[in-house]
Amino acid sequence: MQSDHPAFDTHADQKEPSYSTFRHWVDRFIPANFHDLPGLARRLLLEGKPAGRMAIVYSIMGLIMIPFDSVLQIAERKYYDHIGQSQLPQLFVCGAPRSGTTVVAQTLIKHLPVFYFNNLTSLFPRSPITANKLFGRMLPDNQQELPLESFYGRTTRLSYPNDALYIWDRWVGLDRKKIPTAFAPATQVELARFFSAIEAYSGKPLVAKNNNLNTYAHLVAPVLPHAYFICLDRDPLYLAQSLFLARKFINGDEHLPYGIQGPVSKKDDPMEDICQQALFHQALNKRQQERIGADRFIILPYEDFCSRPAYWVAKVAEEILGQPLDRAKLEAQLPPLTVANKRKVDAATFQALAKTLDRLTTP
Repeated sequence: MQSDHPAFDTHADQKEPSYSTFRHWVDRFIPANFHDLPGLARRLLLEGKPAGRMAIVYSIMGLIMIPFDSVLQIAERKYYDHIGQSQLPQLFVCGAPRSGTTVVAQTLIKHLPVFYFNNLTSLFPRSPITANKLFGRMLPDNQQELPLESFYGRTTRLSYPNDALYIWDRWVGLDRKKIPTAFAPATQVELARFFSAIEAYSGKPLVAKNNNLNTYAHLVAPVLPHAYFICLDRDPLYLAQSLFLARKFINGDEHLPYGIQGPVSKKDDPMEDICQQALFHQALNKRQQERIGADRFIILPYEDFCSRPAYWVAKVAEEILGQPLDRAKLEAQLPPLTVANKRKVDAATFQALAKTLDRLTTP
């Protein structure tokens, strides 16, 4: 199946990859698209917050748990076989990398009666339900005390939220920088069955974050008819700045991309390359909304969410979950959040990004 956008032709319709080799398992914990793993580990240990250092710990623990995960997978598959269709809403938070998806997902998880993927699932990517059945009862029930903090989407405790991209790898492949163009019928069945199993286990609506869904939500929407997508849209200048910093920290080089890029690549000019990426995602968000409909694909300005988070949480509770909240009480518990839109790079870099965006967006 071919897409109507060149960027979508980078990933063919695919089946779930074979996990018989050790490399396939390792990629669950150490994604192959990282360019400088030794350097990244050093930066996480020396410069990162506790959540960054815990990311290393969880990766090591995940590797140790590979044999156990393989065994638990047998029970996990059997559980999937006895599940009906899901009926409750699934709410997916998506958007460009560094657009504010983490704080939105965490806020919804903290204030709504929903299920979410925790860090425990990262240790058992092939058997997340079975692992939570066995070990989840040992974790503290601290959902309403969840701190709104992370480090590049990472959190500290086993009970805290995780993006769970390793679960999506089952259906879209291990290269997270490629965009799927279609799901095979068998993949659609597997995807629907998994999220039905999640509902059967939890008995709650789901809130999950996956930034990359803004590139293929149109493939998921017909498979999960009760799914909604909240897509973050951030001021392009500050998004570009954050992408620049992510390239430097995660990859150690501003020339190396962070996250999914569009068809236009300017590796010799990182300022333009980054700005093109920011604008690509902005256009992509609108395209997904056109495909799915504004009732299910909601574009949410990051800045607006931070200025009135209680309004948005209440809106989701009422219009998507069908569970109205006490707005006055919620507003007292959830005051406006700090907007991270301020200059964090040197003046010359910030000005270069601003001028490049102005040039690219001026007719």
